[in-house]
Amino acid sequence: MESVSAQVVAAAKLPVLNLGKFKLWKIRIKQYFLMTDYALWEVILNGDSPLPTRTVDGVETSVPPTTT
Repeated sequence: MESVSAQVVAAAKLPVLNLGKFKLWKIRIKQYFLMTDYALWEVILNGDSPLPTRTVDGVETSVPPTTT
């Protein structure tokens, strides 16, 4: 009976990200997004909107995003 409970515990463990293979995982995720939805990859890299700008006396300057 103990072997059955040991199998249940082993099956319940979640996979853990192996830090030694993080670079490979990162490459695979990047390739997945590049192949399935390139526009989504652009949003991941650049954010979802352009930086806000303000024009004062004909000079356009970028304004940092406002957060709460």
